[in-house]
Amino acid sequence: MAVLKYYNTATSAWEYIAASTTANFTTWKKTMSGGETSVSGTDDNGVTLSYTVGLEQVFINGALQARGSDYTATTGTTVTGLSALGANDIVSVVCYAPFNVTNTYTKSETDGVAAAAAGMRLIVPTSVAVGSGSGSANAAGFVTFSGVSSVSLNGIFSSTYDNYKIVLSLSAMSAQARVLARLRASGTDTSGTDYHTYGIGIDNSMTTKTTNLNSTTSWGFAEGNASDGNVVISSIDLANPFIAAKTKGVEQYAGITSSGSAFAISMNCQLFHQLATSYDGLTIFPGSGTMSGTIGVYGYKD
Repeated sequence: MAVLKYYNTATSAWEYIAASTTANFTTWKKTMSGGETSVSGTDDNGVTLSYTVGLEQVFINGALQARGSDYTATTGTTVTGLSALGANDIVSVVCYAPFNVTNTYTKSETDGVAAAAAGMRLIVPTSVAVGSGSGSANAAGFVTFSGVSSVSLNGIFSSTYDNYKIVLSLSAMSAQARVLARLRASGTDTSGTDYHTYGIGIDNSMTTKTTNLNSTTSWGFAEGNASDGNVVISSIDLANPFIAAKTKGVEQYAGITSSGSAFAISMNCQLFHQLATSYDGLTIFPGSGTMSGTIGVYGYKD
């Protein structure tokens, strides 16, 4: 058996590795007089034999003995059942310290510690529904969709977080259209005229644009264009969607063509939903046609 040692420069000697101040194992080693069939007590170095049953190894002249057939170790202080030993035979008993798991975390406890830590966490939806095409979330919670008329994320808002960031990246749209958003409760969109979107930005000719969608059935989430392999990137910070309070948010979005120029509008918007209701989901949909892309919802932990 290999025994780990390190070179101690202070003493200029090789020494056994120990864990902190408590060794991972101890070795009891004694030279026999002859005729012994059991060992116990102190060894040649004054170490008293003490082992945890099942965590010991017995060697005679360096040869490992088989527990249960070559020896018996059931008391924690004595090894019996040995064949009669000869004079000057050396018996070694390696006694391993049991591993204490009292202060370790289970997976559930570790997940709880991570969830409680401050920062931003990607949330896994309880389910994803699409109006057409396909869409699904990976194990981390990132949702990919293709050719959809709508994509709904359920179970993304909960009591775990008060505030959220929603990041949408569209890789394709079948038509030029505004991208819209609605809050959901228990799998159903809230489509009353309680949404307000106010924004200001610029288009690709550096002309100022404004958005004033007052008392509509959805938020203006972004604006997309089907031409030139467009990419639309939008980010919303939402406050209190799960709490029974009025939901407020701030949005930024930009449309970029494959050549890198803005094809529509870069906007900063304020979002407001006037009902003091608890919501647990969100639906994203184009005003017309279909869309493809990805979306992630992150919870802010204070």
